[in-house]
Amino acid sequence: MDAEFDLVVVGAGTAGLLAAVAAHRLGERVLVVDADHLAGGSTAGADGRIWLPANDLMTKLGVTDSAAAAADYLEALLGPTTAASTAERRSAFVRTAGKLARWLTQSNVALTAMKGVPDHHSDLPGGKPQGRVLQAQPMDRRLLGDWANSLRPESGAETSRLRRLLPGRRNTETAGEALAGQLLHRATANGVEVWLDSPVVGLQGEGAVTGVVVRRDGADVAVPAGRVLLASGGFERNQSLREEYLPLPTEADWSVSGATNTGDMLNLAVAHGAATAALDDAWWAPVMLADGEAYSLDGIRGKPHSLIVDSAGDRFFNEAAPANTAGRALYDRSRGVRAVPSFLIMDKVHRRNVPLGPWAANNTPKAAIENGDIVRAGSLNDLAAALGVDRAGLLGSVVRFNGFARKGSDADFKRGESAWDTASGEAGKRRNPSLGKVEKPPFWAVKVYPGDTGTKGGLLIDATSRVLSADGTVLPGLYASGGAAASLFKGASPAPGAALGAALVEAFLAATDQPERRREL
Repeated sequence: MDAEFDLVVVGAGTAGLLAAVAAHRLGERVLVVDADHLAGGSTAGADGRIWLPANDLMTKLGVTDSAAAAADYLEALLGPTTAASTAERRSAFVRTAGKLARWLTQSNVALTAMKGVPDHHSDLPGGKPQGRVLQAQPMDRRLLGDWANSLRPESGAETSRLRRLLPGRRNTETAGEALAGQLLHRATANGVEVWLDSPVVGLQGEGAVTGVVVRRDGADVAVPAGRVLLASGGFERNQSLREEYLPLPTEADWSVSGATNTGDMLNLAVAHGAATAALDDAWWAPVMLADGEAYSLDGIRGKPHSLIVDSAGDRFFNEAAPANTAGRALYDRSRGVRAVPSFLIMDKVHRRNVPLGPWAANNTPKAAIENGDIVRAGSLNDLAAALGVDRAGLLGSVVRFNGFARKGSDADFKRGESAWDTASGEAGKRRNPSLGKVEKPPFWAVKVYPGDTGTKGGLLIDATSRVLSADGTVLPGLYASGGAAASLFKGASPAPGAALGAALVEAFLAATDQPERRREL
């Protein structure tokens, strides 16, 4: 039977939608399917930052960049190549990132360059303290027509979901929603078929993938396809897979991913002969819990008048470090001292000025204190007792930290010295924008867990996003991108938006991997 579609994309997130738009522009018949009843994936409720080196928009701001500089940065950051992070994949990413940025703008996806968002390790060769991050600009949601209510709402915000459905709401609320909305509009308005609430329950073919089996309206439908792209995310919501592969302890509830990714396609592909890599890694991010829901502590833990300690009351890393570095630090510390959870300690000044989880600055609900989501105490002694933290350790750490804050220099962990720390701190008010004494009662604390924004492990792919078999050969007809693929950036994060940037590049490479039909996009 001839293929009904040239390309079936599994996953209606931004990467999947981008692949669909690109392939359709090349004249292909494209179907997008998603198990969820909403489109947009985890990006739709997030900040939508996209790390794309050598993009023209940053150049227009006076940032000098090139694919060669990005290659130098990745080599310095990632070190020796691995099965997932090959020289070919690294080269394909840096060569394609700028081209993809141009393609998006030429496709009328409105992007803007973000100022003041450095690479995570801008001191390395090729790193950029000015950054290489783009974001989508707001869009008028009325352009989506009947699809307007099919975008995923902001993560963890029921009120936002309800507001999204109210008549008269015109503009997107997050850059991630804007990007997903613009790509969804371009897909649906140009004839790409999109099936939501339609999980893939099987892959077709022997020794190759020739289609999918989709459960739609209660029936299993065989869909022949020339190629299948898995843009279906990772397995961060699957507790059993987390316990099998990720460091322990681990909880699906610690993930701040807005998607419902359970790794179903990973299992199907492995059963079809696909190889995997990096399954023990994730895009780590320290989180707190409130009413059982995880909230990222990024933008909070680097602000003055706060520090993080383990159960012994000791500091053990630079609290302002990039999310991936900070999240890994909790697991590394736990090899010797209980550090999961750790504790974010704040004084009155921090709580008065900095929002925390679901709570606005200077507003801590009584219920949150009563149920233990946050601890309040009139002294550090009482705080240590309430937390079960070593009293002498905590007092000693705070005294030492306050000395560093007074001098403006963290002799232990160099907090506040990098371009990233500076951007994360409170600029313009002190010599070191990240340091401030923890001395004003009442004192506050929340538990800190090694959460994530998604898993990094997945299917092994080559430089054109083709899935590889266990013997290293290409598994014909099957592609993967983003969370479905083993990350190029195992063990590290180059910059904010690196996960989304890589996912979009990989999806673009998969969609355009048809040299016999390629024309200028």
